[in-house]
Amino acid sequence: KNNRPHFRPNPYYEDLERMEEVVMSILHNLEMENTEIHENSHKLKKEITFSRNLLSQLLMENTCRKKLVPLKQESKEGHLQCALNQKYLVAFNKKDKDQQRPDPASSGLRKCKRAGIGHTPVRELPEE
Repeated sequence: KNNRPHFRPNPYYEDLERMEEVVMSILHNLEMENTEIHENSHKLKKEITFSRNLLSQLLMENTCRKKLVPLKQESKEGHLQCALNQKYLVAFNKKDKDQQRPDPASSGLRKCKRAGIGHTPVRELPEE
């Protein structure tokens, strides 16, 4: 016969082994869930940061647009004033050129020059 003692399996031990397998399976599932939740949390943080940045950019753009409206109005007014000034200067230059070209018939100075009058030096007469 065999000298080894025959070990009878302990039913509690087998139950414990089965419970350990169940617990280890649950632990593994929880770890996998935890990893997935951590990854999702990281993605959500990125999306939140993106959304905050986007909101900040939109608010900045909105503020810039509000500031741009009066500037555009000022620019339009400036362009209008510039156009009016240009029109005024063109009319003024035209008027000035017309005044600089005197009518030869009415110019007294030209008549004097033709007659030789007006620019003759005065000589002193000798005393007698």
